[in-house]
Amino acid sequence: MNSAIGSGKRKIKKILLALTVGGALAGCFSSSSFAVQGMGAKSQEAFLRMRTVVFYDTQFSFAPTNRVKVGDEFTCTGKVMLMPTWPQEIPFSGISFFNFFVPGPQVLRKAIWVNEKYFQFNSVVLEKGGTYAYKMVLQARNPGTYPMGPMLSMEEAGPFIGPEEFLTIEGTNSRFTNPIKTLLGNTVDLENYGTARMISWTLLTTFVGVAWLVYWLSKPFTRRLGLVAAGRKEELFNPMDRQVCFLFTVGTIVLVAAAAMITKAQYPVTIPIQETKYYIKPLPPEPTLIQAEVTDATYDVPARTLSFHIQVKNIGDKPVVLKEFLTANVRFLNPDIPGNNWNPTFPEVNGGPMKVSPSEPINPGESKTLEVSMQSAEWENQRLTMYHETTNRFGGLLFFTDPSGTRQIYAIADQIVIPRFGGGM
Repeated sequence: MNSAIGSGKRKIKKILLALTVGGALAGCFSSSSFAVQGMGAKSQEAFLRMRTVVFYDTQFSFAPTNRVKVGDEFTCTGKVMLMPTWPQEIPFSGISFFNFFVPGPQVLRKAIWVNEKYFQFNSVVLEKGGTYAYKMVLQARNPGTYPMGPMLSMEEAGPFIGPEEFLTIEGTNSRFTNPIKTLLGNTVDLENYGTARMISWTLLTTFVGVAWLVYWLSKPFTRRLGLVAAGRKEELFNPMDRQVCFLFTVGTIVLVAAAAMITKAQYPVTIPIQETKYYIKPLPPEPTLIQAEVTDATYDVPARTLSFHIQVKNIGDKPVVLKEFLTANVRFLNPDIPGNNWNPTFPEVNGGPMKVSPSEPINPGESKTLEVSMQSAEWENQRLTMYHETTNRFGGLLFFTDPSGTRQIYAIADQIVIPRFGGGM
């Protein structure tokens, strides 16, 4: 009796466990769960995100509500710095394309400006150490909730993803249109332009392919396999087969030629695809307030703390302070500066407080060695623990500022990090 009761309990536990796992899996595959998973930027290596391209001053016009309607336009603005010391293991071509990442065609990219120069389809050539301001104009297309943000794609190096926000697009796209005016003065809707032609040619060419497969697959497979095994390959083709092959070959050539002639007759004015690359001059450097150099850095693994020393000399005429550190879309703020609080509209990840010692401002002409310490779980959550990688170095941007609000950005591009695994190591 007890054995039967115990067996029943075990079955109930298995059923509950199965229901729990099933519910968890269902939750994982629900649309709402997908909506909060983001774009997986942290799957990239730490040195790739910390030492190559850093996005900052990113702003989305839809913040803080993060809601728009289908057809509404919004902007994404900010700046991006290409680190002056590029990792040797990552090729650098400088040939880049400013883009906007979003899972699928949920928004339209209407226009892009880089350093106030308009671009839409062309790539640009950027410099190491250069800073570039961008502005993207986008339009909501499909309803739903999606992660999105700026992205820089570089030839041979891959995409570099900026900070992201989740945007909810409300309404329906049943009446959404995307009209453009061609160089001939015609207005077409890109939402359905050429769709009927594309479907027609797809069906026609699919029919040709299916007919080809039906003809050959209708022949006895085993007998033909036996002919191959017996070395009698010449018997695989009879005169009828050769005539069919000839007809398919000639028919395909005629079909392609006819399609080209019809298209040429309907669209006599065309231009080739443009592949010009534009050189973009970096922004002028910001005012010089300090001279700085990082002397050493350590990462305390158990405490999840990155610490480094930096020698700073104030060469300006006003006191300066270290305000924040930004790396891989994770932002650390110095809480000792009045008003330097976290703003919920920041699209970056809140890394937490950045302790700076000594905390007093650096006066004009004064030199100090600052100890900077950042204890945060985000080093692990964002997979920025450099000791797991073969290039045990880190990078990022330090923001110094004076009482007037003038700031200077100092790039840490290639600083080696010594990991500490605890007192027992």
